Amino acid sequence: LVFSSIALGSDKADTKGRYVRKGAAQGETRSHGFFYRLDGDQKGVFGLPLHLVSLADGSAFDSSYHSGSAAVVFVRNDGLAFKELGTLTAPPAKTNDGCRASCMDWYGNSRPIFLGDRVLALMGYELVEAKVDGDTLRTARRASFAPQEKTP
Repeated sequence: LVFSSIALGSDKADTKGRYVRKGAAQGETRSHGFFYRLDGDQKGVFGLPLHLVSLADGSAFDSSYHSGSAAVVFVRNDGLAFKELGTLTAPPAKTNDGCRASCMDWYGNSRPIFLGDRVLALMGYELVEAKVDGDTLRTARRASFAPQEKTP
């Protein structure tokens, strides 16, 4: 996965920074799946849904993409230079509900959310809140909405 910043202020566009994540692919193919929180002049944080690629031959994602992992990477932007803060992931649901409530219906199974200074990720059946501490991201709490197995 490669994410580039481009300066547009002059007569000529200029590539400034790049974020590269090996073993990952874009986790959203139907819209612009990343979200951005402005923290100051040319500063902020973006969240980008990921599909963590784990194909044995190292090739790009294929049909396994659609049953892939739920993850969101958060990256700091400082004057178009990027620094990864961390990645939030969610485990696969323990119960297969036949995709009645989610699966891939809502844009790639992962979505970053910024609410004021709060950093959240909706992934699969989990909502995860994280705290940015300097240049690191740590999970603060999580809530699962996964369907429960029915007991006979």
